[in-house]
Amino acid sequence: MTKIPRKISNIIEGTCDQYLEKDRYNRPWIIGFSGGKDSTVLLTLVWLAILKIREEFGNTKLKRSIYVVCNDTMVENPIIEEYTKEVLHTIQKAAKEQNLPITVKTTTPKIEDTFWTCVIGKGYPVPNNSFRFCTERMKIKPTSQFITEQVAEDGEAIVLIGTRISEKPTKG
Repeated sequence: MTKIPRKISNIIEGTCDQYLEKDRYNRPWIIGFSGGKDSTVLLTLVWLAILKIREEFGNTKLKRSIYVVCNDTMVENPIIEEYTKEVLHTIQKAAKEQNLPITVKTTTPKIEDTFWTCVIGKGYPVPNNSFRFCTERMKIKPTSQFITEQVAEDGEAIVLIGTRISEKPTKG
């Protein structure tokens, strides 16, 4: 196996510690996943941590559910959409094959919040720098709904989002 640099090894170790941390609710982890660099690195680090826990303790310590949540805006380039579906399928398949507590979930906007309903049905102008309805209606609301459902079911949840330190907060 490839030697992991110390800095990354420390991150994986810290992730293991957090996963194994006992709490009242055994809160699930919800990973925001887009398939981009940041969320892919985050998922990889969590995956490596879970494998390390299983290697050291067996499956008995893998009690916390992990949800990989990807948002489908329903207006993505078909090539990107197909690629994303393949990636999500591969993640779910590998998690099942490796017996990991990882489940892939895809969220979509409600019909009244879709791009075409807003632009054609409601007469909104197409998104621009001064008017951006897409991020809130098509990405944030559907994922927030999933998180709300998990909190209702589990009491609490922990949301993990991969973001570079240098990334602008207005990206979206």
